[in-house]
Amino acid sequence: MGTEPGMKWRRRMFSDSASGLGIGNELAYPPRHRTTCRVHHVIRLKPKHESHLQLLKSLKNKHGEQMEFWRKPTIPLQDVDVRLSPEVIPGILPLLNESGLLYDVMTDDLESLVSAERPKRSVADVVDVTESPDNFSLSSYHTYDEISDWMDGLIDKCKPDCDVFSIGDTYEGRPMKIIRIGKESVRRPVIWIDAGIHAREWIAPATAIYIISKLIDPDKSDRIARVLASRYTWYILPVANPDGYDYTWTMDRLWRKTRSHHKYSPCRGVDGNRNWDFHWGGEGTSDLPCNEDYRGDEPFSEPETRNIARLVFDEFLLTLQGRLAVYLSLHSYGQYWLTPWGYTYNVPPDYPDLVHLGTKATEAMRRTHGSRYQVGSSARILYLAAGGSDDWAKGVLGVKYSYTVELCDTGRHGFILPPHYITTTGDEMLEATRSLSLSVLRERRRAARKRRRYT
Repeated sequence: MGTEPGMKWRRRMFSDSASGLGIGNELAYPPRHRTTCRVHHVIRLKPKHESHLQLLKSLKNKHGEQMEFWRKPTIPLQDVDVRLSPEVIPGILPLLNESGLLYDVMTDDLESLVSAERPKRSVADVVDVTESPDNFSLSSYHTYDEISDWMDGLIDKCKPDCDVFSIGDTYEGRPMKIIRIGKESVRRPVIWIDAGIHAREWIAPATAIYIISKLIDPDKSDRIARVLASRYTWYILPVANPDGYDYTWTMDRLWRKTRSHHKYSPCRGVDGNRNWDFHWGGEGTSDLPCNEDYRGDEPFSEPETRNIARLVFDEFLLTLQGRLAVYLSLHSYGQYWLTPWGYTYNVPPDYPDLVHLGTKATEAMRRTHGSRYQVGSSARILYLAAGGSDDWAKGVLGVKYSYTVELCDTGRHGFILPPHYITTTGDEMLEATRSLSLSVLRERRRAARKRRRYT
């Protein structure tokens, strides 16, 4: 099951007949034996008081991996989403009923949702996207190797105004490919977008890919897109956790962490969004390697977070003289537009500015397809979570507009979002990004005029 670091990874296509998963000439994922979610339930609860919260936490301690919080119990009257394996359902549901803790069953067979989101393709449908990037579907989920090949194919399509390069290798030896869109210039502000640091949140990489596609090939009538491409330099990392993402395709669809080994534990991986060196190890993190929110044995223990930090710190802070204007990290789910801080209930001094532009961005999303997002600090409207990338970008780099965006939906499908949501989510996030970018551009112009007036 494990793979030694340094192994070179290339695409693997397997026929259903060869894998025993089907008949004929269809291609299916994954070919190896994987964890199944058959008859797993996802339920939503609304704890009324503190005793309900304590009951849920004690049940989690008792049942471990067979009971997983998708939304954690933090405060009374806030929804809690829980995945239950079939072994524990008969014991847990009666306890919830006895305690008066009401719940709704979101799905009683999670595997059916997993099967529905995976592509079924004929052999004739498989094309070399390195040679034909236009044939890459924006309305389907894709494997890491498919995404990597598609990015390679973009170089000829958009050069000299873009570049695709690796910022370093993952624990298992996969390159972390990033795209730069827009010419490099000391006068251009930079917008950073990363996605997929939590492996199971497939809609995040799919949305980043959608934004990339629209930025490098905008509609001829889209004047704003051309303006943004000419006034900013964009850096977009669509898969920030390639090892974990690949593992969700081949072995365990709900895997969250990286895939690193630990010296004194059989459990693998670190929560990449608890591993950053700003208030690392604080509230909302775990020091137990088997837990989903394990923070690692030290800040930047993971090559994935180190690679991002090295590029962002060295290039944007030291070399590019504060050009990093916006830092966006895409996650799912819940429909939240989150500001720092995550490590404390306190907020930064410029919190009203962060909320103002975040609200404008989410209004643009609502006007596009009707989705409503909540805006506020991570700790106040979601939960405490120290060691996050947006806190690090704000607290260490000094990026004014640093956000984490929890994409759709609000829990009906959770992490297993059907692929027909990709284009609507992509449209909404594209409009939010445009709104944010234009607002920051206007703000920088006002600041420049003010400086000229006093010099």
